[in-house]
Amino acid sequence: MNTIVSTSGSRSPQKFSILRSQFQNCYQELRSLASNKLRYEHQAYTLDTSALVHEVYLKMDQQKKMIENKGQFMAIAAIVMRRYLVDYARQKQRIKRGGNYIQLTQGALNHVVLTTPEQVIELDESLKRLKHFNPRLSRVVEFHFFGGYKHEEIAEMLEVSIDTVRRDWRLAKAWLSKELKN
Repeated sequence: MNTIVSTSGSRSPQKFSILRSQFQNCYQELRSLASNKLRYEHQAYTLDTSALVHEVYLKMDQQKKMIENKGQFMAIAAIVMRRYLVDYARQKQRIKRGGNYIQLTQGALNHVVLTTPEQVIELDESLKRLKHFNPRLSRVVEFHFFGGYKHEEIAEMLEVSIDTVRRDWRLAKAWLSKELKN
């Protein structure tokens, strides 16, 4: 799909219908992504797959960026989903119920990582520091860890080679490992 979607911030009927069309075309993939994120979410009575997908839609509707194709749409959706989950983790941390875990997918959908809200926030802060160091490394981590995308898909989204993504992933993992140990 090579549809150009304008999310210029104006609330024109055309903008709404184009974004809605793109959203509908990707809805099942977004639900699958959200479902995998929430599969092992404990005590998340207020957040379910549909709620997460619809929150992503509402946030993307406020974007002022051009979305050129389905790959870019899904990449932006993964980033928006990450940000929403981080905000959700912060909310859970404030509640301080203890024992609340958030499920994140690292790469393959069958490799699930359970994390606490504090760990999600710590990872988010580390990713922000990594973004200042190297924005592409940060995107590779977001797409792979939070989005569950394979290296091939990330390479296509970032318009780089698969080997570049693999190198970036190794470097980012090493950098984050050092950051998170400190």
